[in-house]
Amino acid sequence: MRMQHLSKRSPRSGFTLIESMVAITLFAVMGYALSVAVSIGNHSQKMVLNMSSEDRSLRASTMTLMQELRATRDAAPFGIVVTPLGDANSQLDFMQPIDNAGVADWGVYDRTLGSTAALQNRAAWFVRYTVRDVVAGNGRVDKQLVREVIDDFGVIQKLKVLVHGLRPGNVAPAGFQVIQQGAVWQVTLSTNSQGEGQAGIRTVFHVQTRN
Repeated sequence: MRMQHLSKRSPRSGFTLIESMVAITLFAVMGYALSVAVSIGNHSQKMVLNMSSEDRSLRASTMTLMQELRATRDAAPFGIVVTPLGDANSQLDFMQPIDNAGVADWGVYDRTLGSTAALQNRAAWFVRYTVRDVVAGNGRVDKQLVREVIDDFGVIQKLKVLVHGLRPGNVAPAGFQVIQQGAVWQVTLSTNSQGEGQAGIRTVFHVQTRN
């Protein structure tokens, strides 16, 4: 009697070439999707941080300017002088009330000018808010709102950049514009968008001087 030997087929181990290619494709798609999601998240976070920083700078500049304007007066020669710049933004000059050796006077009071009252109170000096064009490394022009302290010889003694990315004055809304409206001064601060999909910031406030 002949005995038949049946060969047992071993279970398949590993993947076929097609299965491997499908798996690699799926992993590649998932990896790409993950990298895109991370990139979008980082971009969104950067936009939020930029806007938050820009908003803080604008608010701080607004508060400083409001406080200083409230302390001054409208009428020249000690009061507010507004000069249109070449791009139709505004330049704002004014003096502040100071204590000049015990006598009420006009000039600039700034604690950072020195350690004594005589150094901190400078008669005939004045404060200037103006817009400067600064060319960045990529050739882009950054319009900056700056605060200058100018002495009685017309020399800038202090300069501080307050806001970056101001809009040109000939494009509404203006980057920095000061207009007198009756008994109050209207000040507009407006910035360009700092990136794709990011809106600029605009603030308008009204100040009445101490007249």
